[in-house]
Amino acid sequence: MTKLSDYAILLIGFSFLFLLLNKIAFGVSLILGILILIFFNLEAIIIKSKRIFKKISKYEVLITSFFLFFFFISAFLSIKPYRSFLVIIYLNLFIILSFFVFLILLENKKKAIFLFKILSISFAANALLIFIYNVINYDFHELSKFKGFVNLMTIFTVLNCFLIKSKFNYITIFLLIPNIIMSGSSASILGILIGIFLCFIFFCYKKLQVLYKLKYFLLTVSFCISIILSFLFYKNLPNKFDQKSLANFEFKIPTDLIDHHRQIIWGFSIQKFILRPLFGYGQDSSNFIDGSQVDIGSKYTGDMNFIPSHPHNFLIEILLETGVCGTFFFILLIYIINVRVWKLHQSLKFKLHLIFLNSFFWSSSFVNFSFWLGWWQASYFLLLSLIASKAFINKIEK
Repeated sequence: MTKLSDYAILLIGFSFLFLLLNKIAFGVSLILGILILIFFNLEAIIIKSKRIFKKISKYEVLITSFFLFFFFISAFLSIKPYRSFLVIIYLNLFIILSFFVFLILLENKKKAIFLFKILSISFAANALLIFIYNVINYDFHELSKFKGFVNLMTIFTVLNCFLIKSKFNYITIFLLIPNIIMSGSSASILGILIGIFLCFIFFCYKKLQVLYKLKYFLLTVSFCISIILSFLFYKNLPNKFDQKSLANFEFKIPTDLIDHHRQIIWGFSIQKFILRPLFGYGQDSSNFIDGSQVDIGSKYTGDMNFIPSHPHNFLIEILLETGVCGTFFFILLIYIINVRVWKLHQSLKFKLHLIFLNSFFWSSSFVNFSFWLGWWQASYFLLLSLIASKAFINKIEK
């Protein structure tokens, strides 16, 4: 039984090594490993789940219920119901399975440490393989192959400093910047900058009593500034999409920061969102919207379409596909999950790593993957469960 549990942890840990080769292999390895762990820890999971569910507030139940309800409505009204219901199923599956991993690890330090070690080895191997590939292919301009994976490796490199002290961590740390630069992962750079900035703000907030006393004022000011900047950003995106209008459109947002194509994608997506603002077009359906596959016809975009596969911005994507209702309760769901994790430990180190995880993941998703990309979504919830279990273990030890 113990050996099978160890094999399950190996499957989970090395699933990220398989991700370099094949996304299906990653999914099979990860889910199979988690299911084996669940099978041998089912009784403990049931007992611990009952304890946790007793502490769940009516507020949390209400938010979760509204989230499920509005996501179901969006899927039911979807232009591609099959795709929408499918991604809802695996979103909830990732959340539930990650929760079970947390329950299994939180009181089993040996299993947790073993998993953290395997993950450290796995990502060190990934970092080395990507570096070797980039060096070999440097003159052939094929370095974007692992650009997406470098985002995940960046999050893990930082989080692993909290999870475990290992010599293998030095490999990922040493190779991180070269891999980011050679892979051209601008989303990783954005995520790091936003992550460092928000961690710095929180650190100052904790250390300076003046900021603590002004917390509600600062939150209000930050919210108002965000709304104003978002409105100004929207007003400077294209809003007419015939070839003449696009040919004459003057890009006011610096294209060195946001390329022409993304600005057109975002402008087009927002205009489509306005047509179905409440429930959207259905999850994972944006590139099936009428007109989305038409060639833009701009000199800046070549033969690209208005939405080539997804809007390349998770917030616009969620708004477009689930509407205001689904987006609002989805954000609240992520918030209450993180609040639960936040309360597990009061150490500054833990809170800074949790802030970095969220700020990096969501900020890099503003310019990067579709939210419905399975391995990206699964990685977030798994990493959240790992950092939560580590925080709980630290709390017990003290």
